[in-house]
Amino acid sequence: MASVTALPLDKVAAYSIVIGGMISVIPNAYFARQVFRYTGAAYAREVTQAFYRGESGKFITTLGLFAATFAFVRPLQVIVLFLAYLIVMLLNAVLLATHRRGVQTA
Repeated sequence: MASVTALPLDKVAAYSIVIGGMISVIPNAYFARQVFRYTGAAYAREVTQAFYRGESGKFITTLGLFAATFAFVRPLQVIVLFLAYLIVMLLNAVLLATHRRGVQTA
């Protein structure tokens, strides 16, 4: 939504916002896919291994996406990229806290 708003004003800022958001979303999606593959006490070992695998994969994917962005995307507004990345990460935390509070009161 922010990139659509920024598109008429500054094309470089618009795609920097999209890239920054995706650098946050893609590794988190990988982590979630790894972690929620197994459920239940019978799979305790697999769940633990999935957490380690998911977290390390998330870290490596984040580094790789930032490296690829800096290597291949020109021109780029770096400040906008990092702000979008941080805002999406904060939004993730806020939505999780809001959802958790709603579940506890229900």
